[in-house]
Amino acid sequence: MAMQAGSPARAAGALGWKAWLQERQYATAYHWRQAPNDEREYRLRTDVVLRLAHLAGPERPAARPRLLDVGCGDARFTADATLRAHVVGVDVSRRALGHARDLAPLAHFAASSGGALPFPSNSFDVVTILDVIEHIPDVDERRVVAEAHRVLRPGGRLVISTNTDRSACELKHYRHYSIARFRSLFAGLERLELAGIIPYFPTLKMWMATPLLWRLTASRIRTCAAEEAHVVVGAATKP
Repeated sequence: MAMQAGSPARAAGALGWKAWLQERQYATAYHWRQAPNDEREYRLRTDVVLRLAHLAGPERPAARPRLLDVGCGDARFTADATLRAHVVGVDVSRRALGHARDLAPLAHFAASSGGALPFPSNSFDVVTILDVIEHIPDVDERRVVAEAHRVLRPGGRLVISTNTDRSACELKHYRHYSIARFRSLFAGLERLELAGIIPYFPTLKMWMATPLLWRLTASRIRTCAAEEAHVVVGAATKP
């Protein structure tokens, strides 16, 4: 019998296809071998995340905080964060965690989904969910955010980055975010700050990756208003 649109079987097939695309990337530690513009974007995003997490600049704490990186992947950001914090990374991909343990020896890792974190409540000063929430199925999105809230201590910072709905949704992503929906991820938290990365124009991402032409778009890799951006980063404090 043919599957009906919206049926559980069809939904399960979609989940399997996207999960396969996501896992396929980790045949290599691809975040550690990026094309020039991807590397620039990564560095800019990392600088913004560290600032919004209060791990850089005048609000940087004297003592090393505890940071949880949810969906750490091959641990590129996790490794950078170990210079400023005691870091734990979690991911559902054991292949990604294999790269992570080799490439970020100063961090600790656990195989876990973001929806059922194996940590006590109020146990981290910073929780990051970086370029991950768009990979979470709709039915699990709120549970992942709720778990991040749970393990974050009062006064701690939650930092999330993702694609905005101004950019075309990739096959491996479940959704891209309007600014209003992105703000809703921080419901119940305080002192929300948003930063945009890469001012949008159509087909920009394609030109950024095109051989010989990538230099022409390198200047676009800069911060901007969240409403104008391809990528948005937000951070807020748990009361």
